[in-house]
Amino acid sequence: MDGFMDTGFHDMMNLGSRLSSWFIIYDIIKLIIIVIVVIVLVKMFINNSKNNNSNRAIDILKERYASGEISEEEYNNKLKNLKS
Repeated sequence: MDGFMDTGFHDMMNLGSRLSSWFIIYDIIKLIIIVIVVIVLVKMFINNSKNNNSNRAIDILKERYASGEISEEEYNNKLKNLKS
């Protein structure tokens, strides 16, 4: 029985500490992946809302040109500004 306690038990305890360090590394990797995914999603949302605002402005400009509120020259200048 002493032989088991001297080698087997301590080896199992060593294995547990080695596994726990891998779990910590795994948790850190998961956290990094989650942060990256959140950042990508936020950037996609921000870019999408900017594109929607820009498209809405172009639609309004087209409506104003179609109704005769602005000239062709003014339309082209404003369209150029919106697209840049």
